[in-house]
Amino acid sequence: MKIGNILSAHRVKFIIYVFLMLISLFLGGVAIAYRWEILWVLFFTLLFALFLVLAGYVYMSSQRDSAYDVLRKQKESDEEEARRRMEYFANMSHEIRTPINAILGYDELILREYNDPALRQYAYNIRSAGNTLLSLINDSLDYSRIEAGKMELFIAEYDVGTVIEDMMSLIRPRALAKGLDLKGFVNENIPRRLYGDADRLKQCIANLLTNSVKYTDEGEIDFSMDFEALPVNPGSDNEEILLKVAIRDTGIGIREEDLQKLYKPFERIEEDKIKNIEGSGLGLSIVRQILSLMDSELKVESIYGEGSNFHFSIKQRVAGREPVGDFEKSYARNVADKNHFAISFTAPEARVLVVDDAELNLAVMEGLLNGTGIQVDSALSATTGLELAEKNDYDVIFVDLRMPGINGGEMIRKLRGDYEPGHDKGKYNSGKKYRKKYNSDKDAAIIKNRETPCIALTAGALQETRSDYKKLGFTDYLLKPVAFKELEMILQKYIPADKIKRMSVKDIMTKKKDVPLLDTEEKLSEALTILAQRERVN
Repeated sequence: MKIGNILSAHRVKFIIYVFLMLISLFLGGVAIAYRWEILWVLFFTLLFALFLVLAGYVYMSSQRDSAYDVLRKQKESDEEEARRRMEYFANMSHEIRTPINAILGYDELILREYNDPALRQYAYNIRSAGNTLLSLINDSLDYSRIEAGKMELFIAEYDVGTVIEDMMSLIRPRALAKGLDLKGFVNENIPRRLYGDADRLKQCIANLLTNSVKYTDEGEIDFSMDFEALPVNPGSDNEEILLKVAIRDTGIGIREEDLQKLYKPFERIEEDKIKNIEGSGLGLSIVRQILSLMDSELKVESIYGEGSNFHFSIKQRVAGREPVGDFEKSYARNVADKNHFAISFTAPEARVLVVDDAELNLAVMEGLLNGTGIQVDSALSATTGLELAEKNDYDVIFVDLRMPGINGGEMIRKLRGDYEPGHDKGKYNSGKKYRKKYNSDKDAAIIKNRETPCIALTAGALQETRSDYKKLGFTDYLLKPVAFKELEMILQKYIPADKIKRMSVKDIMTKKKDVPLLDTEEKLSEALTILAQRERVN
């Protein structure tokens, strides 16, 4: 019951009691004036009844207030428990991610440096298993965030083509490994640049595709993306579309009475048929919650024994009118780059600093940068990192967000000097105020690298990083496990252009030619070749 309603009920009852009291006083006055004994009897009877009612009301009111307090305290306790559970999952996920990130980092080094087919196949399998484990960790963390009411969206400009390619690159090898045909149908006229939460959109699509691959033993899985232009509101320049996503499979299907179970956390239907299927049972529940934040909902049609169709639509603001184009041709061009590693530039005059409290992570970063010629300094703590930053000039500084003692955010504040939170253009005030606040040499602002691009390294959740890294003073961020392609993009973006020496296309293609295809890559290459042949015939 709302507080306003409770107070309103109190006022009504108070008026009734006052009215009864006035009647009692009136009868008492008449009885005194006229000495009518019957009125005396009525007066005391009414007064006694009023006392009983008032006593009962006071008792019931105290009981209600007590129950209200109990419910309020229970709600506060539940919220606190959910918050602590989320913090626990966040801390545990960070501890679990650290060794996984090292494993996947070394795995990428193997795929980049070694050409032995058997070794590369083992490494590819390790990468697949590691990514699956990270996905399970993300689902658990997202579920705890939903329980605590902390799930939120981060709206930014993104490339639809990249979202689709990332999803197909992640799921298509899994489908091919089961002998399934994963087809993509994408409207070529979808605007390429949109505003929305690209990572949450990826998560929804990935969870739905993964679900279809799990529960489909033979046949095919169709992924489609279409759009509908929405009317522009009068007086507004914002153009919006309705982005339509659908996944259809030929899996085991769902009974009608089991459809509602899909959204229950940890619920698994047809348990006798899916004993050998791995999963947390959180995927669709998380999809539903994310879509709810996007003012959408997941719709499901299924025929038991024949397959299922999952689809949803979300509003997205158009950032650019360039169409996404032919998805399959673009995907075919990029698939080799996704699975092979070739350094595209060197920068022997560039110098970077990497700060991380885990030696394995430092070794992985040094290994990934090996071959670029970049000079790399490493620090196991923020204190050591600040000392190095005070002595040397760096082109880029990579800092782990979560470190014992001085964490990444605190290190950046010390590095930047008197820094204004919330900036987005790299503007900083003079460090005089900062030095005045921290008088000792140890805490003095470091002027040498105050405007050096600082990149946050995080094994934590996407949402936390994206909403906080700029406020902390970071220029950009990289998610662990760090992929070389993403690291390469960051380096080319922030290292001065005059220090970068790009490799010729011939050298890059020669490097790729020397690397054998993996078994899964061969299947993928064959599938794309067949698809291209079909297109030529049609």
